[in-house]
Amino acid sequence: MRLLACALALVAALVLLADLDLRGEDGGRAAPLLIAPAVGGAAIADELALPFGSLLLSPVDDIFGPAPQPTPTPTPPILADAQVISYYGNPYVAAMGILGAADPETIIALLEMQAARYDELNGPLGVVPALHLVYGVAQREPMDDGSYLLYTADEDVQRYLALTEERGMLLFLDLQIGRNSVEEELQRVLPYLRNPQVHIALDPEFAMSEGQVPGTVIGSLRAADINQAQAILQKLVEEEGLPPKMLIVHQFVDWMVLDGEEIERYPGVELIIDMDGFGPAEIKRAIYERYANRPYAFNAAIKLFFELDTDMMSEEEVLSLEPLPAIVIYQ
Repeated sequence: MRLLACALALVAALVLLADLDLRGEDGGRAAPLLIAPAVGGAAIADELALPFGSLLLSPVDDIFGPAPQPTPTPTPPILADAQVISYYGNPYVAAMGILGAADPETIIALLEMQAARYDELNGPLGVVPALHLVYGVAQREPMDDGSYLLYTADEDVQRYLALTEERGMLLFLDLQIGRNSVEEELQRVLPYLRNPQVHIALDPEFAMSEGQVPGTVIGSLRAADINQAQAILQKLVEEEGLPPKMLIVHQFVDWMVLDGEEIERYPGVELIIDMDGFGPAEIKRAIYERYANRPYAFNAAIKLFFELDTDMMSEEEVLSLEPLPAIVIYQ
Protein backbone atom coordinates (compact mmCIF):
# COMPACT_ATOMS: atom_id res chain seq x y z
CA MET A 1 0.00 0.00 0.00
CA ARG A 2 2.90 2.35 0.69
CA LEU A 3 4.16 1.90 -2.88
CA LEU A 4 0.69 2.51 -4.26
CA ALA A 5 0.28 5.72 -2.27
CA CYS A 6 3.63 6.96 -3.48
CA ALA A 7 2.78 6.13 -7.08
CA LEU A 8 -0.53 7.96 -6.90
CA ALA A 9 1.15 11.01 -5.42
CA LEU A 10 3.77 10.98 -8.16
CA VAL A 11 1.20 10.82 -10.94
CA ALA A 12 -0.72 13.76 -9.48
CA ALA A 13 2.41 15.82 -8.93
CA LEU A 14 3.90 15.28 -12.35
CA VAL A 15 1.35 17.42 -14.13
CA LEU A 16 2.55 20.37 -12.03
CA LEU A 17 6.22 19.49 -12.44
CA ALA A 18 6.28 18.88 -16.20
CA ASP A 19 9.08 21.43 -16.71
CA LEU A 20 11.33 19.97 -14.02
CA ASP A 21 14.47 18.35 -15.49
CA LEU A 22 14.90 14.97 -13.82
CA ARG A 23 17.51 13.58 -16.14
CA GLY A 24 20.84 12.18 -15.07
CA GLU A 25 24.20 13.32 -16.35
CA ASP A 26 23.84 11.57 -19.73
CA GLY A 27 20.14 12.00 -20.37
CA GLY A 28 18.60 9.37 -18.07
CA ARG A 29 16.05 10.39 -15.46
CA ALA A 30 17.01 9.68 -11.85
CA ALA A 31 14.78 7.57 -9.60
CA PRO A 32 15.15 5.25 -6.62
CA LEU A 33 16.23 1.62 -6.62
CA LEU A 34 15.68 0.13 -3.18
CA ILE A 35 18.22 -2.49 -2.16
CA ALA A 36 18.13 -4.69 0.92
CA PRO A 37 21.15 -5.49 3.12
CA ALA A 38 23.03 -8.70 2.45
CA VAL A 39 21.05 -11.82 3.26
CA GLY A 40 22.96 -15.08 3.37
CA GLY A 41 25.88 -13.48 1.55
CA ALA A 42 23.77 -12.07 -1.31
CA ALA A 43 22.20 -8.63 -1.55
CA ILE A 44 18.51 -9.13 -2.38
CA ALA A 45 16.24 -6.30 -3.46
CA ASP A 46 13.26 -6.32 -1.09
CA GLU A 47 11.30 -3.66 -2.94
CA LEU A 48 10.59 -3.07 -6.58
CA ALA A 49 12.84 -0.74 -8.52
CA LEU A 50 9.82 1.29 -9.61
CA PRO A 51 9.66 1.60 -13.39
CA PHE A 52 10.20 5.18 -14.42
CA GLY A 53 7.50 4.45 -16.96
CA SER A 54 5.13 5.09 -14.05
CA LEU A 55 5.94 8.76 -14.50
CA LEU A 56 3.57 9.10 -17.42
CA LEU A 57 3.53 12.83 -18.07
CA SER A 58 0.75 14.79 -19.76
CA PRO A 59 0.04 15.96 -22.39
CA VAL A 60 1.61 13.17 -24.43
CA ASP A 61 2.29 15.13 -27.63
CA ASP A 62 4.30 17.72 -25.71
CA ILE A 63 6.71 14.98 -24.67
CA PHE A 64 6.98 12.76 -27.70
CA GLY A 65 6.05 15.00 -30.63
CA PRO A 66 3.68 13.97 -33.41
CA ALA A 67 2.63 10.33 -33.33
CA PRO A 68 4.04 8.16 -36.13
CA GLN A 69 1.71 6.50 -38.60
CA PRO A 70 1.12 2.75 -38.21
CA THR A 71 3.30 0.49 -40.32
CA PRO A 72 1.44 -2.67 -41.38
CA THR A 73 3.46 -5.81 -40.68
CA PRO A 74 2.67 -9.48 -41.19
CA THR A 75 1.55 -11.45 -38.15
CA PRO A 76 4.30 -13.89 -37.10
CA PRO A 77 3.37 -17.55 -36.87
CA ILE A 78 3.76 -17.97 -33.10
CA LEU A 79 1.27 -15.17 -32.40
CA ALA A 80 -1.00 -15.75 -35.37
CA ASP A 81 -3.75 -17.52 -33.48
CA ALA A 82 -3.39 -16.49 -29.83
CA GLN A 83 -2.58 -13.78 -27.34
CA VAL A 84 -0.02 -14.37 -24.60
CA ILE A 85 -1.22 -13.45 -21.09
CA SER A 86 1.70 -13.27 -18.68
CA TYR A 87 2.31 -12.79 -14.94
CA TYR A 88 5.55 -10.93 -14.10
CA GLY A 89 7.91 -10.80 -11.14
CA ASN A 90 10.71 -12.39 -9.15
CA PRO A 91 10.19 -15.05 -6.46
CA TYR A 92 12.57 -13.29 -4.05
CA VAL A 93 10.97 -9.84 -4.21
CA ALA A 94 7.25 -9.54 -3.55
CA ALA A 95 7.15 -5.87 -4.55
CA MET A 96 8.53 -6.61 -8.02
CA GLY A 97 5.38 -8.27 -9.20
CA ILE A 98 2.83 -11.00 -8.69
CA LEU A 99 5.32 -13.87 -9.08
CA GLY A 100 6.72 -12.94 -5.67
CA ALA A 101 3.32 -12.71 -3.98
CA ALA A 102 2.65 -16.43 -3.50
CA ASP A 103 3.92 -19.90 -4.36
CA PRO A 104 4.12 -20.74 -8.08
CA GLU A 105 1.20 -23.17 -7.98
CA THR A 106 -1.11 -20.47 -6.57
CA ILE A 107 0.11 -17.92 -9.12
CA ILE A 108 -0.48 -20.37 -11.97
CA ALA A 109 -4.05 -20.94 -10.82
CA LEU A 110 -4.69 -17.17 -10.79
CA LEU A 111 -3.04 -16.79 -14.20
CA GLU A 112 -5.20 -19.51 -15.71
CA MET A 113 -8.34 -17.73 -14.50
CA GLN A 114 -7.11 -14.42 -15.95
CA ALA A 115 -6.25 -16.07 -19.26
CA ALA A 116 -9.70 -17.70 -19.38
CA ARG A 117 -11.33 -14.26 -19.20
CA TYR A 118 -9.38 -13.16 -22.27
CA ASP A 119 -10.25 -16.38 -24.03
CA GLU A 120 -13.95 -15.64 -23.52
CA LEU A 121 -13.62 -12.13 -24.97
CA ASN A 122 -11.07 -12.18 -27.79
CA GLY A 123 -13.12 -13.92 -30.43
CA PRO A 124 -11.29 -16.35 -32.72
CA LEU A 125 -7.98 -15.84 -30.93
CA GLY A 126 -6.81 -18.38 -28.44
CA VAL A 127 -4.83 -17.63 -25.28
CA VAL A 128 -1.45 -18.93 -24.11
CA PRO A 129 -0.59 -18.24 -20.43
CA ALA A 130 3.00 -17.40 -19.53
CA LEU A 131 5.16 -16.67 -16.51
CA HIS A 132 7.54 -13.71 -16.86
CA LEU A 133 10.48 -14.21 -14.51
CA VAL A 134 12.96 -11.39 -13.89
CA TYR A 135 16.08 -13.52 -14.05
CA GLY A 136 18.75 -10.87 -13.39
CA VAL A 137 17.60 -8.14 -10.95
CA ALA A 138 19.49 -4.83 -11.14
CA GLN A 139 21.34 -3.77 -7.97
CA ARG A 140 22.73 -0.46 -6.71
CA GLU A 141 25.99 -2.07 -5.65
CA PRO A 142 28.18 -4.38 -7.72
CA MET A 143 27.97 -8.08 -6.97
CA ASP A 144 31.07 -10.26 -6.63
CA ASP A 145 31.27 -10.62 -10.41
CA GLY A 146 30.92 -6.85 -10.95
CA SER A 147 27.64 -7.28 -12.79
CA TYR A 148 25.27 -5.15 -10.68
CA LEU A 149 22.84 -8.06 -11.10
CA LEU A 150 21.41 -10.62 -8.70
CA TYR A 151 20.51 -13.78 -10.58
CA THR A 152 17.69 -16.20 -9.85
CA ALA A 153 19.07 -19.52 -8.62
CA ASP A 154 19.13 -22.35 -11.14
CA GLU A 155 16.95 -24.59 -8.96
CA ASP A 156 14.25 -21.92 -8.93
CA VAL A 157 14.42 -21.44 -12.71
CA GLN A 158 14.19 -25.21 -13.12
CA ARG A 159 11.06 -25.24 -10.97
CA TYR A 160 9.41 -22.67 -13.23
CA LEU A 161 10.56 -24.60 -16.30
CA ALA A 162 8.96 -27.80 -15.00
CA LEU A 163 5.71 -26.09 -14.05
CA THR A 164 5.30 -24.24 -17.35
CA GLU A 165 6.09 -27.35 -19.35
CA GLU A 166 3.61 -29.40 -17.32
CA ARG A 167 0.83 -26.82 -17.74
CA GLY A 168 1.46 -26.00 -21.40
CA MET A 169 2.60 -22.45 -20.60
CA LEU A 170 5.45 -20.23 -21.79
CA LEU A 171 8.29 -18.90 -19.65
CA PHE A 172 9.93 -15.51 -20.32
CA LEU A 173 13.31 -14.78 -18.74
CA ASP A 174 13.74 -11.04 -18.24
CA LEU A 175 17.27 -9.59 -18.37
CA GLN A 176 17.95 -6.21 -16.75
CA ILE A 177 21.52 -6.15 -18.20
CA GLY A 178 23.22 -3.86 -15.62
CA ARG A 179 26.74 -3.06 -16.83
CA ASN A 180 27.03 -6.31 -18.76
CA SER A 181 26.48 -6.62 -22.48
CA VAL A 182 23.38 -8.08 -24.08
CA GLU A 183 25.55 -10.85 -25.51
CA GLU A 184 26.92 -11.76 -22.06
CA GLU A 185 23.45 -11.95 -20.56
CA LEU A 186 22.02 -14.01 -23.41
CA GLN A 187 24.91 -16.47 -23.29
CA ARG A 188 24.14 -16.97 -19.59
CA VAL A 189 20.57 -18.10 -20.32
CA LEU A 190 21.15 -20.03 -23.57
CA PRO A 191 20.83 -23.42 -21.80
CA TYR A 192 17.32 -22.45 -20.68
CA LEU A 193 16.43 -21.11 -24.13
CA ARG A 194 16.99 -24.55 -25.62
CA ASN A 195 13.62 -25.40 -24.11
CA PRO A 196 10.89 -24.72 -26.70
CA GLN A 197 8.63 -22.90 -24.21
CA VAL A 198 11.32 -20.44 -23.01
CA HIS A 199 11.55 -16.93 -24.47
CA ILE A 200 13.39 -13.74 -23.52
CA ALA A 201 12.87 -10.10 -22.55
CA LEU A 202 15.33 -7.19 -22.38
CA ASP A 203 14.83 -4.22 -20.04
CA PRO A 204 16.74 -1.18 -21.33
CA GLU A 205 15.82 0.79 -18.19
CA PHE A 206 18.59 -0.99 -16.29
CA ALA A 207 21.12 -1.34 -19.14
CA MET A 208 23.95 0.91 -17.98
CA SER A 209 26.95 2.46 -19.66
CA GLU A 210 30.37 2.57 -18.00
CA GLY A 211 30.16 4.63 -14.80
CA GLN A 212 26.36 4.49 -14.55
CA VAL A 213 24.55 2.80 -11.67
CA PRO A 214 21.19 1.04 -12.10
CA GLY A 215 18.33 3.07 -10.67
CA THR A 216 20.06 6.45 -10.86
CA VAL A 217 19.33 7.01 -14.56
CA ILE A 218 17.12 5.38 -17.15
CA GLY A 219 19.30 3.20 -19.35
CA SER A 220 19.05 2.39 -23.03
CA LEU A 221 19.77 -0.18 -25.69
CA ARG A 222 20.78 0.58 -29.25
CA ALA A 223 19.43 -1.05 -32.37
CA ALA A 224 22.74 -2.93 -32.62
CA ASP A 225 22.11 -4.51 -29.19
CA ILE A 226 18.61 -5.61 -30.15
CA ASN A 227 19.77 -6.90 -33.53
CA GLN A 228 22.56 -8.83 -31.82
CA ALA A 229 20.05 -10.43 -29.46
CA GLN A 230 17.90 -11.42 -32.43
CA ALA A 231 20.89 -12.85 -34.26
CA ILE A 232 21.81 -15.02 -31.26
CA LEU A 233 18.24 -16.27 -30.98
CA GLN A 234 18.02 -16.90 -34.71
CA LYS A 235 21.20 -19.00 -34.61
CA LEU A 236 19.87 -20.99 -31.64
CA VAL A 237 16.56 -21.66 -33.39
CA GLU A 238 18.32 -22.84 -36.56
CA GLU A 239 20.93 -25.01 -34.81
CA GLU A 240 18.51 -26.62 -32.35
CA GLY A 241 15.53 -26.92 -34.70
CA LEU A 242 13.38 -24.90 -32.28
CA PRO A 243 10.12 -23.06 -32.91
CA PRO A 244 10.46 -19.26 -33.21
CA LYS A 245 11.67 -17.36 -30.16
CA MET A 246 9.93 -14.25 -28.85
CA LEU A 247 12.03 -11.26 -27.77
CA ILE A 248 10.26 -8.59 -25.70
CA VAL A 249 11.91 -5.17 -25.35
CA HIS A 250 10.43 -2.89 -22.69
CA GLN A 251 10.03 0.82 -23.49
CA PHE A 252 8.28 3.80 -21.90
CA VAL A 253 10.47 6.75 -23.01
CA ASP A 254 12.11 7.39 -26.36
CA TRP A 255 15.74 7.07 -25.33
CA MET A 256 15.32 3.53 -23.99
CA VAL A 257 15.52 2.32 -27.61
CA LEU A 258 18.06 4.26 -29.69
CA ASP A 259 18.38 4.09 -33.49
CA GLY A 260 15.08 2.23 -33.66
CA GLU A 261 14.91 2.70 -37.42
CA GLU A 262 17.93 0.38 -37.71
CA ILE A 263 16.24 -2.56 -35.99
CA GLU A 264 15.87 -5.42 -38.46
CA ARG A 265 13.68 -8.47 -38.81
CA TYR A 266 15.27 -11.85 -38.17
CA PRO A 267 13.65 -15.09 -39.36
CA GLY A 268 12.79 -17.31 -36.44
CA VAL A 269 12.54 -14.37 -34.01
CA GLU A 270 9.42 -12.43 -33.05
CA LEU A 271 10.25 -8.97 -31.71
CA ILE A 272 7.69 -7.36 -29.39
CA ILE A 273 7.82 -3.80 -27.99
CA ASP A 274 6.20 -3.60 -24.55
CA MET A 275 4.77 -0.32 -23.21
CA ASP A 276 6.10 -0.74 -19.68
CA GLY A 277 4.75 2.19 -17.66
CA PHE A 278 2.15 2.58 -14.95
CA GLY A 279 -0.32 5.41 -14.47
CA PRO A 280 -3.80 6.54 -15.57
CA ALA A 281 -5.42 4.34 -18.21
CA GLU A 282 -6.06 7.24 -20.60
CA ILE A 283 -2.40 8.19 -20.72
CA LYS A 284 -1.26 4.58 -20.89
CA ARG A 285 -3.52 4.05 -23.88
CA ALA A 286 -2.00 7.04 -25.72
CA ILE A 287 1.58 6.02 -25.02
CA TYR A 288 0.87 2.38 -25.85
CA GLU A 289 -0.51 3.37 -29.25
CA ARG A 290 2.52 5.58 -29.87
CA TYR A 291 5.09 2.85 -29.22
CA ALA A 292 3.01 0.03 -30.67
CA ASN A 293 2.98 1.91 -33.97
CA ARG A 294 6.71 2.56 -34.18
CA PRO A 295 8.25 1.04 -37.34
CA TYR A 296 10.36 -1.34 -35.23
CA ALA A 297 7.37 -2.55 -33.17
CA PHE A 298 6.75 -5.63 -35.27
CA ASN A 299 4.45 -6.78 -32.45
CA ALA A 300 3.14 -4.89 -29.42
CA ALA A 301 2.64 -5.62 -25.73
CA ILE A 302 1.34 -3.70 -22.74
CA LYS A 303 2.11 -4.12 -19.06
CA LEU A 304 -0.60 -3.62 -16.41
CA PHE A 305 0.14 -3.08 -12.71
CA PHE A 306 -2.22 -4.57 -10.13
CA GLU A 307 -1.37 -1.96 -7.50
CA LEU A 308 0.33 0.91 -9.27
CA ASP A 309 -2.06 1.60 -12.14
CA THR A 310 -4.51 4.18 -10.82
CA ASP A 311 -7.37 2.66 -12.82
CA MET A 312 -6.10 -0.61 -14.23
CA MET A 313 -7.55 -1.45 -17.63
CA SER A 314 -10.12 -4.22 -17.79
CA GLU A 315 -9.78 -7.10 -20.22
CA GLU A 316 -12.34 -5.38 -22.45
CA GLU A 317 -10.32 -2.16 -22.46
CA VAL A 318 -7.11 -4.01 -23.31
CA LEU A 319 -8.84 -5.75 -26.20
CA SER A 320 -10.00 -2.38 -27.54
CA LEU A 321 -6.42 -1.10 -27.97
CA GLU A 322 -5.11 -0.41 -31.47
CA PRO A 323 -3.20 -2.37 -32.51
CA LEU A 324 -4.34 -5.35 -30.47
CA PRO A 325 -1.60 -6.33 -27.99
CA ALA A 326 0.04 -9.61 -28.87
CA ILE A 327 1.15 -9.94 -25.24
CA VAL A 328 -0.42 -8.63 -22.03
CA ILE A 329 1.87 -8.60 -18.99
CA TYR A 330 0.52 -8.26 -15.45
CA GLN A 331 2.92 -7.10 -12.73
